[in-house]
Amino acid sequence: MILKYESDVLDHEHARGHFYHVCQGRIQEEELSIPSPDQPYECPVCGIDLEYEDFLLAQRRGWA
Repeated sequence: MILKYESDVLDHEHARGHFYHVCQGRIQEEELSIPSPDQPYECPVCGIDLEYEDFLLAQRRGWA
């Protein structure tokens, strides 16, 4: 698991939900936004690239 997706149906400001990176077994507190398809997010700690498709998969499953 590298991404956690939380959806809060009562939160109208962030209706799309919230994404968090799971780095070295710990959920990071900093919320991530979906990167553009040509600019993946690279974690400065573990070095993993989180691509646009990873965020879509996490959104469908809750975790990816």
